[in-house]
Amino acid sequence: MPVPSTTSNMESLEKSLCDFSGSTPLDQRFRSLFTIKGLAATSDEHMQRAISIISAAFSDDSALLKHELAYVLGQLEDSRALPTLKGVLEDLQQDAMVRHEAAEAMGAISDPTVLPVLEQYRNDGDVSVRETCELAISKITFDNSSEGQALKASKAQAKVAEEQSGLGGVESAFKPIDPAPAMTPAASKEAAKSQADSMSYDATQVPLFREALLNTNLSLFERYRAMFALRNVAHGGGEGAVQAVLALAQGLKDGSALFRHEICFVFGELCHPASIPSMIQVLNDANEHEMVRHEAAEALGGIVEEGEEEQEAKSGDFKLVMDTLKRWAEDMEAPRVVRESCVVALDELAYNNDPTQFHRVEAPTAVAA
Repeated sequence: MPVPSTTSNMESLEKSLCDFSGSTPLDQRFRSLFTIKGLAATSDEHMQRAISIISAAFSDDSALLKHELAYVLGQLEDSRALPTLKGVLEDLQQDAMVRHEAAEAMGAISDPTVLPVLEQYRNDGDVSVRETCELAISKITFDNSSEGQALKASKAQAKVAEEQSGLGGVESAFKPIDPAPAMTPAASKEAAKSQADSMSYDATQVPLFREALLNTNLSLFERYRAMFALRNVAHGGGEGAVQAVLALAQGLKDGSALFRHEICFVFGELCHPASIPSMIQVLNDANEHEMVRHEAAEALGGIVEEGEEEQEAKSGDFKLVMDTLKRWAEDMEAPRVVRESCVVALDELAYNNDPTQFHRVEAPTAVAA
């Protein structure tokens, strides 16, 4: 999606995002939000304006929208967003899904000054908020450790190399900030060989990462690291991708709704057809936590764009996903956040499968996320 570059465009985006009357469709407001996110990176002035606009949009009554607002503030990685996020976390009248995302966003910004408030809500009445605060504390602690600083430096070097080579520089600039760093192959073997080896992922590592993913004796942070390691394997494509996706799907049986929702977010990042059956099963499960179902719906919104290599199979997947999303978008008995997620997902499907659209729309949380 082209990113506006003028003040007038920012004003029109603000009008769209902050339309609390209900006259602007939710899917359009989502597009405005993620366009504001892209524009924020163009200058400090736009960054400040973006934070101000997004903060004002928390006056809306949609938990789904406010969840996305918190996610985007975290992805901006600007400490000036912290007062807003702190206020959302402390507001017990906010939906737990929104408060959880605010805590995760604080972890994404990774400023140690927020550790006291995260520690306070580590004992929150809602388990998803408690677990997210635990994760955010672990991430901030890791990011400011020698290992975290070394990883940050390595990523910065890789990004510069990509930009200089002209390969992947733009794409890497928009990669989401994960709530935990991916476990490295070297770390999983407890013996680093070289920096290059430690950042190389392939199918042979799937059993090791799957074991950590499903090991409930490990901390949530370490299990998240295994989750993102499996995602990195899947990014490599081929048979390893299928194995990694199926390993991630096993995590959907976990007792933590937060953990299950993050797996759905990862599936939304991957857009791999092997995850379609799992995502449909999650969305169709009326007994599943609405936070997990919402993430499954949004994952399905992007998943068909890649499709199967064979057009016939792709068409079958597309129809199944479309029918499932339409069913829940129109089911007034379904939780509001699930209905709205399906509406947004249907819009993303339509946009990404429109051959006249050159730019792929940026998917909402994928949080998980």
